[in-house]
Amino acid sequence: MEEYEIKYSDVIVAVDLGSRNIRGVIGHRDQDGKLDVLRAISVPSENSIVNGVVINIDSAALHIKRLIIRLRNLLNGLLNKSSDDPSDRVSYDITDVYVGLHGKSIHGEVNELSRLLSSETVSEEIVHAMEEENLRMRIDASRRIIDVVPSEYVVDGMVVDNPVGCVCDNLRARFLNVHAECSLMDNLRKCFDRINESSSTDAASVIKVTPHFVLSSRYLSDAVLSPEQKEVGCMLLDFGAQTTSLSIYHERKLRFLHVFNFGSDLITNDIATLRLPWDISEKLKTTFGQAMQSMVTSPVVVDLEGKREVDTLTLAGIIESRVTDFLARINSAMTISGYSACLDSIVVVGGGAKLGNMIEKIEKETGIPTRLGDVRVLSPNTVAVEFADVTYASAMGIMMAAKPGGVTIRDNMESRPKKNKKENKSGKIIPSLWGRMMGKMEEKVDEIFNEK
Repeated sequence: MEEYEIKYSDVIVAVDLGSRNIRGVIGHRDQDGKLDVLRAISVPSENSIVNGVVINIDSAALHIKRLIIRLRNLLNGLLNKSSDDPSDRVSYDITDVYVGLHGKSIHGEVNELSRLLSSETVSEEIVHAMEEENLRMRIDASRRIIDVVPSEYVVDGMVVDNPVGCVCDNLRARFLNVHAECSLMDNLRKCFDRINESSSTDAASVIKVTPHFVLSSRYLSDAVLSPEQKEVGCMLLDFGAQTTSLSIYHERKLRFLHVFNFGSDLITNDIATLRLPWDISEKLKTTFGQAMQSMVTSPVVVDLEGKREVDTLTLAGIIESRVTDFLARINSAMTISGYSACLDSIVVVGGGAKLGNMIEKIEKETGIPTRLGDVRVLSPNTVAVEFADVTYASAMGIMMAAKPGGVTIRDNMESRPKKNKKENKSGKIIPSLWGRMMGKMEEKVDEIFNEK
């Protein structure tokens, strides 16, 4: 694979706040717009995040800050790999991070507005006024609009993407307003305020970052769905540990969005009713779990360290019961959406999607062809196959929403003269021996931190 130089100004940083783990990713886009993932780190959230909402601001801030510091250290190692002389090393800071919004309170609600224009030309001012009116949509005082998806404009009965310049008598706009409980955003902002607070004189422990909040469910589709799937009708399910998001796409637009307050942790809780510790129940689920009892043709008795025995047939019965309940609620949401008849396929991502026979179970209960999703937007330069896994789909969606420019040079060191990097006859950058050693050391440190 051809080596190339990474420009610090092109780097993007994403943080995915899961109820089980907090994941940080650094990378950039190649010339084709594909994601080249450079590094990813996960740290336990340790109950500071529940159902996608930060409930312990101090604890979450501590974990996120440590995560960003580790990402910064890895990034400095990568960007300085080709430096022969340690005195030429440049210090880089992460200043902007894109943070995914999850949470059980997230819900999409359609709002339709209209204007009688009497053969008037639609101006930008008219469209802007309708957008402003939409933001004043009345919702519960405890909730707040966090994103707006303009689904479509209708000009005298004809659907258009941009109505500006059209002459019409009647203009209708259909917005999908995504709102959530105020605490979702408020707690996250307090969390990053806490991260940026520091009285330390040690630069290594000081972080000053600006968070950019993006709706994970909206951008997840950019990472795992093709334009054709969005066109003909597709439902995207993201099975997390404590929440499950449902997004419906039709005619290239997001039409329906809802986040449920259930996830694969409920299955683990059900298994724990066999008087088993939670961690053992989780291991049983991930190792032997099946979402369809009828598919367990050769039951196995699992010996739990000589203390207990659990047969896989009983295990599958417990799991299928809970999954059936999940899918009943999903089917109800599909009916409410009004788009169930338009769905050509279902794509499933998230950790819960990897449960044995989960895809077959969803297809059986919904009657819609279903497949396990994968990340479609990775650059050929991304060699780690793990980033294409369904468990990374949410983080990759956030990366798709991110913009470059989140990394800066510390202490105005950009003007420091640099030695020319060595090149071979083909013009490829040749990392120095010292640079290669530093890169290997950074990777080894990361492996040690992630051994658990």
